Amino acid sequence: MPHGKCKLCWEDRDLQESHLLPAGVYKLCRSADAEVPDPLGIRNDPKTKSLRVFQSSRQITGYVLCSPCEQLLNAKGEAWVLPQLSTLSEGFPFYEKLTAIKPAVVDTEVSAYEGVKVPDIRIDSLVHFGMGIFWKAAVHEWQIGYGTLNLEFGPYRDQIRSFLLGGPFPKHASLVVNVVPPTLPTMSTVLPYRRTGVKIPFYSFYVPGIEFLMALSKTMPDYFRSMSVASNPLQPIMVGAFSAQFIGVKFAEALQKGHVPAKLAERLQRGREKRKREQETASG
Repeated sequence: MPHGKCKLCWEDRDLQESHLLPAGVYKLCRSADAEVPDPLGIRNDPKTKSLRVFQSSRQITGYVLCSPCEQLLNAKGEAWVLPQLSTLSEGFPFYEKLTAIKPAVVDTEVSAYEGVKVPDIRIDSLVHFGMGIFWKAAVHEWQIGYGTLNLEFGPYRDQIRSFLLGGPFPKHASLVVNVVPPTLPTMSTVLPYRRTGVKIPFYSFYVPGIEFLMALSKTMPDYFRSMSVASNPLQPIMVGAFSAQFIGVKFAEALQKGHVPAKLAERLQRGREKRKREQETASG
């Protein structure tokens, strides 16, 4: 176990093998009976400037935090959030809790719920979890296959660190939570990345059933700030197909135009052929 400066408390201590995404996320996505049992994910590859598909039971880790700080992130966010995520066979607890009340706003593509009215949802844990994942993506160069991931937040990085340690939520940050209905595909992950085509710094990551989006800017549009689960007193949470559609497009783009390891491509093809045979048998 290496000794060094913990990125969160800044103390010199023994460093743990920290996870970018919690280990429990990968367990949720794994299906032992599938042709491709381990979870699929996509990430931006800065070297090739394209999307890369990866599939592995090997989790993304690095020596980043000391044991007390690992326990802090777990206690303040992960321990509550992970059991609420979408599962392969045991429902989607977060969605079920949220939709037990009527939405405040219903549109053709999205419904908005007021989290403050759902006592079974711990908004503080949800916010700490989301900001913790984004922050980890910015304080370490994570080795991912043949590339690395390390986001740049400028001065906001230390503001988020202060929040994780118990300080105020960053003044010029916004955290939006989008929930994917369980009637749509939910079992995948998208590692933290900066979205393109947006004028302000805008980041996203996805865990089964929930997409977290973060904006960092003094010139953030008012409508986006009003959607922040962290700063709007009503604690809005969105439910709609748009996150699943966006992620589906990204996966399709990665599979068609990005880099897919040869062995993974073969297994995906076998999976498609298996499903086709099953559909033909069922229809016959």
